[in-house]
Formats: sequence, structure tokens, C-alpha cells
Amino acid sequence: MSFYTCIKTELKIKKYVIAALEEMKKRGEITSFIYNERKEKVEIDRDGDIMSVSMVKDNVEIGGDNRVVHRFGNRLKQFYAYESIKDNLPLDFEIANETEAGGEIQILLKG
Repeated sequence: MSFYTCIKTELKIKKYVIAALEEMKKRGEITSFIYNERKEKVEIDRDGDIMSVSMVKDNVEIGGDNRVVHRFGNRLKQFYAYESIKDNLPLDFEIANETEAGGEIQILLKG
């Protein structure tokens, strides 16, 4: 049995959501995504599981099958944070080392 769910998150900046999805695609965590700029909506294919990410006002809503949306939402938040950290590093810092263990991304900064 499958249920539809919708999660509201604190993800606010569209550019980081798209960057996070690009990173997830590069790492093979999602198969593909299509961004509809007019509707402010992204359709995501994750190995046959179809989800949607809608940019509503200042929030992002993730919709889809309940079994995968929670895990996907948590992972999207990780990549959103990762992309915003990379983009907002002060000029005197750089990423020295980046590892992923147990689903957690760890970044070592060098300044």
C-alpha cells in the first residue's frame, strides 16, 4: 500500500535547490529531473519513483510517494546545505577535503 505525502521544508533559495539536484544526479542518487520555470516546479525521477518539488512563496514543498519522500527530503536538505556552504565560503577559506560516510557529508575547510 502506498500513500502520497507532502513535506514543507526550510529550503528557500531556488538556485541551491537546483544545484543540490544537479549534485544528486551527478552522484547517481536521482535518475533525472526537469525544471519547469513557468510553474516553479521540478519533476524528479529516482529510479522509477516520481516526485515533485514546488517552489511556493518562500518555501519548497516535496510531493510524492510516502515511502521515498521523507528519505529524499532529508538527502535534499543535506545537499542544499552543502551547495550553500560551498557558494558562501569567505574568500580566505577553501574546501580542503570532502568525504561522505554513512550518508553524512563531511567538509574540511582550509583557511
